[in-house]
Amino acid sequence: MFMATLSPGDYAHAMKFKKQSRKIQFVLGHFMMNKIGKKYTSIAHKDKLVIVATAENGPVGVDIENTSVKRDFDAIAELMNFPVPKSCNDFYKSFTEYEAAYKLGLKHTCTHFITYGEYLICITANRQFAKPHIKTFNPESFLSSKQ
Repeated sequence: MFMATLSPGDYAHAMKFKKQSRKIQFVLGHFMMNKIGKKYTSIAHKDKLVIVATAENGPVGVDIENTSVKRDFDAIAELMNFPVPKSCNDFYKSFTEYEAAYKLGLKHTCTHFITYGEYLICITANRQFAKPHIKTFNPESFLSSKQ
């Protein structure tokens, strides 16, 4: 049902995924992006979550990470030229901000972080924006309510 909402190019891209979970993330992210219909969008996914950030007046970048995953923070920080993290939270803030800013070409002036359970979400833009909020939905109900 959601595949039918994709553009021909997005459909072709979705069909290239070998892992079903990645295909579902891609399809749901693009479905949400198309239904929301904002000019500027960014998509991120982790585990069973798909995040779509939207803006009307300029590009936006988004990333999400599961902060309960333990990693070698010092080694990753060194590899990515981050400051040595003082805590797990510091590492994930640097990492998600880097990933979200990468989607903007690494030039950003405004960053907001949102904690959602064990996840840290970072939204960046190259202009000031209001503090973001999260809206959750069931894709089936979203599809029927927007038609």
